[in-house]
Amino acid sequence: MEVYEVHEDDLEWVPADFPRAQMKVLYMDPKGGGQILLLHFEPFCEMPAHAHSSSDEAAYVLEGSLKLASLHEDAPFKGKGSFAHFPAGASHGPFSTGEEGCTIISIFNGPLR
Repeated sequence: MEVYEVHEDDLEWVPADFPRAQMKVLYMDPKGGGQILLLHFEPFCEMPAHAHSSSDEAAYVLEGSLKLASLHEDAPFKGKGSFAHFPAGASHGPFSTGEEGCTIISIFNGPLR
């Protein structure tokens, strides 16, 4: 097994799968398809509800906060230091960001489908 190292500053932000979000691929497992992504959501970004059929997702908020979109205006924001684990197939979201945006690290243990 080879050691893999990269510095975030050496990677380019590329568009994510929805508007106003970018990602940096920190690592992609060439054998199993797992990924480690740095994701940045611009202020007032909205991420639709979604699920990953073939992979669990672990997400940790590094900066800013995410709000679980709901019918309640007072739904709590999940800020810096918040962690969530979503099993494969589990729907999560929709989420939105506030005026500061949000940066998270997401770890997927299998390919994204």
